[in-house]
Amino acid sequence: MSFVPGLEGVVVGETAISHVEGDIGRLSYRGVVIEDIVQMTYLDVVHLVLFGELPDVNESQSLSRFMAEHGRLAEHERVLVQSLRDDLHPMQMLQSMIPALSPIDAAGEYSEDASQGLGIIARYPSLLAAIAERCGYSADPDLYDPDMDYLDRFLMMMNGVPPTERESEICRVVQLLQLEHSFNAGTFSTRVIASTLASVSAVLAGGVAALSGVLHGGADEAALRSAREMGDPENAMAYVDSVLAAKGRIMGMGHREYRVVDPRSNILKPLAIELCTGTAYEKDLKLLLALETAFNERMAEKGKQVWANLEFYKGVVYQALGVDVPFFTATFAMSRSVGWLAHFLESRENNRIVRPAAEYVGRLPA
Repeated sequence: MSFVPGLEGVVVGETAISHVEGDIGRLSYRGVVIEDIVQMTYLDVVHLVLFGELPDVNESQSLSRFMAEHGRLAEHERVLVQSLRDDLHPMQMLQSMIPALSPIDAAGEYSEDASQGLGIIARYPSLLAAIAERCGYSADPDLYDPDMDYLDRFLMMMNGVPPTERESEICRVVQLLQLEHSFNAGTFSTRVIASTLASVSAVLAGGVAALSGVLHGGADEAALRSAREMGDPENAMAYVDSVLAAKGRIMGMGHREYRVVDPRSNILKPLAIELCTGTAYEKDLKLLLALETAFNERMAEKGKQVWANLEFYKGVVYQALGVDVPFFTATFAMSRSVGWLAHFLESRENNRIVRPAAEYVGRLPA
């Protein structure tokens, strides 16, 4: 087999977790299309992705109780967060803290690996709030409320006030849209790490490391930055022309897997318009809308069709929900870690260490 840059199109494994059908623009988790997924509760989808089936009433209540009981940071874990270096990005802080979290005592509820992974994911809202507090933001992990829904707890600790019903709904949808996406760079990284029989905390930390790269998890922030650099919707076409002339990229436009519209973007864009219209974030929204239109027009002139992906409007949605820019990718990681844990568990069923070959291009021995 010849070398394929970026492993594009190379089948490196089997999975029953999610299916990306890029030619027809369809995404499904465990056989359920994303349009139906976003109608479900967050933790029901977590159960579906991890264990292959939607929970019954007892299983749903059990998972909700588990996440609430194990979601608060211990005092020594908060002290560790406060000891992290000032110059670290929140993603580096998150990556550092995941292996440092204490194992949970949850014998009997789920398998040991599932329990420890869920124990980490349960603490993500508190951990991100503690990291935000460490970085000087007005987040407060002391506002942890076990009676609130998982994502509502996160917004409460980050913002200091409970979310409105509509904010809660939109947060649920955006987190479900990015919970799992087959063998992307971060997920493949976690499967490589898992294949060595590394711990679940090492696997999740490795996923965070991969997601921290701007080509993977940073497109939402980059898209918003591009829109702001543009300055005014009237500058959209000139801005696009300047980027294309410099052989640059408009982050958040196009997707390597989808040959048609990203189905997640079809769901998120109307919610972004609804959430941001009439708010302080409407200016950013209008900039993004103008940038997308201008880019589409230029691509059409070249005979190409390139659409906005999930990342393009996600940043402005996060902002409107009270998530500050440095925490966009960490909030993404909070959701995607569920997919990573599912891949960890799946890989354990028939494990073989990943050991690909390389095509040598250096000097040969004399």
